[in-house]
Amino acid sequence: MNIAFVEIKNFRKLKSCRIDLSAKSTILVGANNSGKTSAMFAFVKFLKKRQLVVEDFTLSNLALIAHLGEKYIDKTNPVVPSIEDWKEICPFIDIWLDVREDELRYVADIIPTLSWRSGKIGIRLIYEPKDSENLFQEFISAFELARTRSDKAKLWPLDLTDYLHNKMKKHFVMNAYILDPDKIVPLGQDSTAYPQETPYNNSPLDFDPLKKLIRVDIISAQRWLEDSSDDDNDAKSESNLLSAQLRDYYDRQLDPERKPSSSDLKALVEMQSAKDVFDKQISKRFQSAMQELAKFGYPGKHNPGIVIEAKTQTSDIISHSTVVKYPIFSDGDNKYKLSEKFNGLGYQNLISMSFKLMSFRDSWINGDRRKADDEKLETIQPIHLVLIEEPEAHLHVQVQQVFIKNAYNILRNHSRLKTRNEFCTQMIVSTHSSTIALECKFSELRYFRRTKSSEGLPISVVINLSNVFGVSTQTTRFVARYLKTTHCDLFFADAAILIEGTGERVFMPYFINMHETLADTYISVLEIGGRYAHYLKPLIDTLGISCLVITDLDCGHGSNKSSILPERGKGYFSSNPTIMNWVIMNSDLDYLLDLDFNSKVESNPHISDAKTRVAYQTPIKVVLTDGTEYEFIPNTFEDAMAYTNYDSFKTMNGKGLIKKFRDAFKNNNGCQIATDVYNAVKSSSTKKAEFALDMIYNKDPQSIVTPAYIEDALTWLEEEISLKDNNDFLSKEDE
Repeated sequence: MNIAFVEIKNFRKLKSCRIDLSAKSTILVGANNSGKTSAMFAFVKFLKKRQLVVEDFTLSNLALIAHLGEKYIDKTNPVVPSIEDWKEICPFIDIWLDVREDELRYVADIIPTLSWRSGKIGIRLIYEPKDSENLFQEFISAFELARTRSDKAKLWPLDLTDYLHNKMKKHFVMNAYILDPDKIVPLGQDSTAYPQETPYNNSPLDFDPLKKLIRVDIISAQRWLEDSSDDDNDAKSESNLLSAQLRDYYDRQLDPERKPSSSDLKALVEMQSAKDVFDKQISKRFQSAMQELAKFGYPGKHNPGIVIEAKTQTSDIISHSTVVKYPIFSDGDNKYKLSEKFNGLGYQNLISMSFKLMSFRDSWINGDRRKADDEKLETIQPIHLVLIEEPEAHLHVQVQQVFIKNAYNILRNHSRLKTRNEFCTQMIVSTHSSTIALECKFSELRYFRRTKSSEGLPISVVINLSNVFGVSTQTTRFVARYLKTTHCDLFFADAAILIEGTGERVFMPYFINMHETLADTYISVLEIGGRYAHYLKPLIDTLGISCLVITDLDCGHGSNKSSILPERGKGYFSSNPTIMNWVIMNSDLDYLLDLDFNSKVESNPHISDAKTRVAYQTPIKVVLTDGTEYEFIPNTFEDAMAYTNYDSFKTMNGKGLIKKFRDAFKNNNGCQIATDVYNAVKSSSTKKAEFALDMIYNKDPQSIVTPAYIEDALTWLEEEISLKDNNDFLSKEDE
């Protein structure tokens, strides 16, 4: 048995979405404010806490609550309150389980029909009014009382939303309903989920249907997923110490004084013998102090005497903070150790989090050793759901990779879990870390994409990246390998810029900083080259982010596509696969040189206002020394930089390409200059990085003019991002 997927509706940014869960690990990724935290809170609040606050309702539904309150207080059109009033407002989560036929014993109480034998079982947990009539009456009473007290001062409650800020717990309850597997609806084209209506024709279940099915454990980030009060934060911080976790683990799982084995009994006898010896010794030590106390008339005739005994419960052995030590080195005779607080913070946290996972696992499978012998043993839930919120909050980059590689294996490292499929472990990790995301398979990634509701408010949809490249396994392998190689942050970016090579990579930060909006935006810059950039198209389209592809013209001719100096009217073409396969879909050189701006842009098929633009070198007119104007057609970033900064290159210091450009520009023949520059770039194709570094060494990058094809493209991207920010996201609800 495992959780196949969940559907969440009306909860924070999750207006209506589906999250498919992998059988093992599911990784939630997405840009800031995309709804990952909303999802993690949904799991915790519905499955563990079973209680919400009014702020957990989707923003647009707060207005619906207020409008409902207005209907309640409108005496000219009296309404009869009903649970139906709330069916489009109340937050809920649908848990869909995949259950095998041999697991019927676990779900006998919640099967959808008597004929059901295996497959999907759905349970809705919905936070809804206990009694709509009672809520109506008490709100009206409170509202009218406030108005009678003052018609000028704004007294509570201002409206129904304001009333529920204080009275939500009194009037709302978490109810559970059995869902119909035949009414599961596929996701819409925009990845919106369409959960079935709450089956109000049936009464809610009078028991917790998931209590014996799913165990939930949490490792929260520093915001505390558990919604702890500020007063609890110090205690939570202390509990992150490994020594504190060891004490708790010992108390729950290992303490030999509770249900001891034969070997435990032997150890206890020896410890108690040692205690007797120590008691005698400590009594001698305190004898003089007791005699001195007697001078003050204590204990006297009627008061009990004082006996000092050592407290030697086994748990006391690890009751102080220096119990965990790390060996540092040995000089042959002595071993030197430091307590845990002196170890590096990254490894402290790695050890601590790993131990938490071990503790979760053992408590799930072994139960709690503290239970009394006559207490009924708890049934092991068949599903263990472990939530880890932003582990990078605890771990630096070097150990994030280690943690995510081993976390799931730790959760399964038990004799009852290794070789048997009776019990299922599912781990959900939310992250902003590219290190963590790239250690995982595409099939495990769930991308949270920001969008907007019909009211224009920010909401999220969730994209399953399992099939982003369709059946093309070779493309999938290539993209996965490339992203891992480049340490890509594409899954967390607001926009992407794909560039041709090293020269663009060196200068792109300077070009971007000249555009204020771009400089303040989370942009992922990927050096991938025109030969391979188009392989990222399915991923870019799925992520729904604006994308700028800056590539080279790469003029060619003949059947073997040999490189040649670009010229008009010669039947030449671009040999660049990205130009041929993405947006433009045409390789004719004359067509490309005269192509208008809008024809280099296409809208994303998934989200219309996320567009992709392909930019390549365009003709540059330069005034030569004799005053004549000549049109140069650059072929690469390097010659475009040279022609754009023509006057600077005539006197610029430097070797390699810089020197070759300087020498070429001494000529006054445009045709010869073009030939010399083309040959210089072609002969120095392996030294382009050297050219870029020489330039910023010899000249202030801020004084270098950006080639027009790049400048125009960056201006376009800046306008796209500005338009998106102004229209889509009115407020930031969470990350």
